[in-house]
Amino acid sequence: MMKDAALKAATTTKVYIGSWANTRVEKMKAARDKGQGAIEYVGVTILVVAIIVALLNTDMGETIANKFKDKVNEVLDS
Repeated sequence: MMKDAALKAATTTKVYIGSWANTRVEKMKAARDKGQGAIEYVGVTILVVAIIVALLNTDMGETIANKFKDKVNEVLDS
């Protein structure tokens, strides 16, 4: 009888700890993903700003701006 009670307690404890561990792992992954998204957003923003600054300091930037203006004017004139 004592063996059955000990076995039942051990099984219940194992199930409880396994469930708790899985829940913790899921929460940790979710928290990590949120932070990773913010870091990626900042990285992409810095990259876009660097590209814009480089384009503004070259003739290519002016060429691209003029092409956009021409296309916008074509659409507005139609």
